[in-house]
Amino acid sequence: MWGLLVTQFDAVTRARRWELFREAFPDIDALRVVDLGGSEEFWRHAPVRPAHVVVVSASGTPGTVLPWLDVATGDPVAHTGRYDVAVCDQLPSHAPESAATAVRRCAARYWVRSASLGHAELRRLFPDAVLRRERRGAVTVSRIAAKPR
Repeated sequence: MWGLLVTQFDAVTRARRWELFREAFPDIDALRVVDLGGSEEFWRHAPVRPAHVVVVSASGTPGTVLPWLDVATGDPVAHTGRYDVAVCDQLPSHAPESAATAVRRCAARYWVRSASLGHAELRRLFPDAVLRRERRGAVTVSRIAAKPR
């Protein structure tokens, strides 16, 4: 029973997160996105469809997965290129400055989520972002730093 409740809560949380993403980037279907450290599965099952996505991952097979989805292998924080939006769904707690620099280097607009960094640290790394908290009851389970424009 408990597992079912957690699964349902996670599904509701993910759905709400995608709603916030769509609100931040209403023009997502026309945007080129880079996902630093993400996975192709994340985008295959996403309820939004950008014009094009490049997933940069340290593992995986590089190439075109779908006409709108490519995978590039390598260090996500070393990736270069210009995109409309940079996404980092799990900001690494061991190297947040490097990841933040990579996000800002790749795009002026971004969406970053972190489960282990606090509000002050995210504000320091992303001073121009709108910060949001994701909660499970009274507990903050992750934070989002977004720069829609």
